[in-house]
Amino acid sequence: MSGVTPTPLVLDCDPGHDDMVAILLAAASPAIDLKAITTVAGNGTLEQTTRNALLTCTHAQIRDVPVAAGCAEPLLGVDVGTAPAVHGESGMDGADLGEPDVPLDPRHGVDLIADVLRTTTQPVTIIPTGPLTNIALLLRRYPELREAIGEIVLMG
Repeated sequence: MSGVTPTPLVLDCDPGHDDMVAILLAAASPAIDLKAITTVAGNGTLEQTTRNALLTCTHAQIRDVPVAAGCAEPLLGVDVGTAPAVHGESGMDGADLGEPDVPLDPRHGVDLIADVLRTTTQPVTIIPTGPLTNIALLLRRYPELREAIGEIVLMG
């Protein structure tokens, strides 16, 4: 893809099997400059989805993209439940993936997204593939950063 500037992108996800594939595709695409991966509770608890993101990055050797945990529950406290019947108890049942060796970024996922928006020279595309809690909190907490968002492409 010579001559094409990769699109700066943040993937905000709740990794089960589906978001594992999304992470792999985003990291491998020459059309994407993956700036960050943030997690949210959805297919599993926040602890599970974050572990699954780190495991995916570990196995795919994705070591140059920060991964941060975001919101553990919806803003309004509504119980949305997890999806153990679909993705298994871990959120990614099916193989023993061991332990992740990619470090967790210490920032809250929403703050990591805000930092990406503050420091990029191009509009950033945000792709939330799970609950929109992190995105809602981002827009509520940092309304001045809206202009740095090129687009939000969501599954819904």
